[in-house]
Amino acid sequence: MKKIFTYLYIVFCSIGLSSEVTNQVSASYYNYGGNYNYAYYDVSWFYSIIGDINKGSINLPDTEFSIYLSNSKSTYEGYLYTNDANLVLKTDLYANQKFSPFLIFQWTFDSTTALDYRINPGIGGKVRLGKGFSISYAGLWEIEKYTGYEENSFFRHSFRPKQKFYPREGIKIEEQFFYKPTYKFDSYLIENVFSIFIDTVIPGVSLSIQHNYNLNSNPPAGYKKKDTYVAFGFSLQL
Repeated sequence: MKKIFTYLYIVFCSIGLSSEVTNQVSASYYNYGGNYNYAYYDVSWFYSIIGDINKGSINLPDTEFSIYLSNSKSTYEGYLYTNDANLVLKTDLYANQKFSPFLIFQWTFDSTTALDYRINPGIGGKVRLGKGFSISYAGLWEIEKYTGYEENSFFRHSFRPKQKFYPREGIKIEEQFFYKPTYKFDSYLIENVFSIFIDTVIPGVSLSIQHNYNLNSNPPAGYKKKDTYVAFGFSLQL
């Protein structure tokens, strides 16, 4: 894991000053009182830098390095009810070309589903087919641990079609569908993310609506296979 972070740090430091940078923070919060006291928040940060890497004999044009970090937490009657987090580090070579290979590292946990942690380093590629549609595949080495179970490690596939729409200026609609079967296709994870982003009259500020559908075909004993949630929030372009 240390080698992965070292490599990504070298990539980050090697991208030239003429790079295109995205630095975005999103957040949402709601609170219920009265007959029951329930509070929930969600916060995320996305940072991306695209440019040319020139480090010694290495020359990689149009390369993107990105970080995505999110955390959501809720309390009920003063006690922790849900808690989850997600970290994704990614290096996309030839980021804006028709085909781009990439390296990816993901770490996540979710107390709601008894997931202590899931770690996925991997390598893959993305093909752009035009009109905002792309398909990617990654081979992932997975290390996961559920509460009450031993740590387990195995190979997992990841297939992901993605579609972006721009129905009018200032509005973006995006849908991603992840299908992640194990090596032998005997169990799988599914995640569908549908998002709408609407620019406001305030420069750099947009409203967002996101619906997530998650399915684990083989969850821990006593837990349901499906989970869904809807979040409303705002994003700030820094």
